[in-house]
Parts: sequence; C-alpha cells; structure tokens
Amino acid sequence: MRTWILFFLANTFTLLFFGQPLNAQVLEKDIYQTSTNWTDLKITALVKEPVPAIVFDESDPRFGKENTATSQGRAHSIARKKAKERLKIRLSQRLESILFNSDFTVYEYSQTRQNVRLSLNNFLAKETETYDFLFQKNNLEAKAEISIKGKEGLLSHIPIEFGTEEMPIFTEELPAVAFTGLIVDARHLKLNKALLPKIQTDRGLDIYSPLYTKEPYAIEKGYIHYSKDTKEKLTEKVVGNNPYFVLGLGVTGKNQTDVILPTDEVVKLLSHPESRKNITRCRVLILVSD
Repeated sequence: MRTWILFFLANTFTLLFFGQPLNAQVLEKDIYQTSTNWTDLKITALVKEPVPAIVFDESDPRFGKENTATSQGRAHSIARKKAKERLKIRLSQRLESILFNSDFTVYEYSQTRQNVRLSLNNFLAKETETYDFLFQKNNLEAKAEISIKGKEGLLSHIPIEFGTEEMPIFTEELPAVAFTGLIVDARHLKLNKALLPKIQTDRGLDIYSPLYTKEPYAIEKGYIHYSKDTKEKLTEKVVGNNPYFVLGLGVTGKNQTDVILPTDEVVKLLSHPESRKNITRCRVLILVSD
C-alpha cells in the first residue's frame, strides 16, 4: 500500500508540474535539471527556495536580519522574488546552450548577427515565462516555463529566413499518393536534437529546411517535433492521419542534427503536390530513442 501511495504522489507531482507523464516526452536536461521538452517544445526550470523565517518580535535578536520577514505574506513574497530571479537565469542558460542548427548553439548563432543577439536579449528580458509556485513547509518549489513555438515563443523572436525557396519537385511512374506529413525514424541513429534541423537525401539534396517552410506554421506549430514513438498523443496533430514513414539512413552536419533519407523514399513522399504542401507546413516528426 505504501509503495502505491508513493507512486501516486510522484505521478501527481509530475502532472502538476509537467502536464503529462515524463516517459511520454523527449526531455533533454542540463546539470541544473532545467529541461528542453522536444515533444511539446517548451523549456522548463525548477528551483527550491527556502522561505524566510518569520520574526515579528523586535526583541528577538534575529529581527530585521537577512532571510527573515515580519509576516507570512512578506516571507512568501521574498521567496517568490528570489525564485523568479533564479529561474530566469536557469532558463536563459538552458536556452542559449541548446543547438540552433547543424552549425551553432543558440548562443553561438546570436554572436554571428547583431540583430539576432538584440532579438534574443529582448526575448529574455520580456515576461514571457509562466510560473507555478508550491509552498511546502519551509520551502518554495517553483517552476518557470517558456515556449519555443507560438506568438510569444522563442522562434518568433529570432530573425530566421523562412520560405524563401521552392521545395524540390520529384515525379515517379507510379501514381503519387497524398501524404499528410512525414515521420522519420531516427531511433537507431546518434542524432542530436536542434531547433532547426534539416532533412536531406543520400545525394545531398535538402528536402526539409527553414528555406522551404512557411513562417506562420513554423512559429505557431513549431518547426520540428521529436517523439519516442508514434503513440504520443500529439503525433496525429503534427503529421495528420496518413503520414509517410521512413527509416533514416544516417546523420550529418557539424552538430550531427540533420537526417539523411534514401532518395527513392523521398521521391515517393514528394511526388504529390499535396504531400509537398504538407511538408512546407512543418508536418514533420522525428522519432528518437531518448
């Protein structure tokens, strides 16, 4: 009975702070346990902040000293303020360290272009985070979350060239099929996750990149989603009910973020104009092992 209760409490805490069981998501954590959720496209930081001791008696030698407060409301306010400051730092550190594409981390990319750096600083300075606070005895357990997608998300605040080129057109002898999206199985590959990975053929031709995707879809839906399997609830939402499933051949790029697909498989996928249109709408999911 005790084991069951502990399991229930652990899952209750997980649902409170993350919204769904963690084993259904692709999470990447840093040394502070700040996580990038590559399934829901969110970055989440957690901290535990001590609540100041309440000392309201002026004769008490601790009165007015550091880490004390004269009321519970004041103590909670101080703890929330300190927690928010620590959370913003953790989010910033995590955000800048994630891979932007096959060549740069977000921080490295921001150093190559002044307008990108200014936009990123503006994003970090804005109150785009959502917070959750849970007081437990003498501690405050706090969570902050920022989104990668959406109007207030990271991708909308980084100058990126979307949709400047036409997607390659392939034709084949067999009747073309309209696919609602693309699922790439890379679970057997040592693939690193990034904000803007590319997909290319084994002949070196890019068939999925920001240059081929439509900006409104990339920002609102997210440019790419990663999942551990096709049972994830968002799979159909991302790639529709008739996606094309293909096994990745390998990875490429300096950061090993880009996937290589067989050319004959790409021909089957992109022979139908509706399939090409769905790819430009970011209806792409990559399966990874962790």
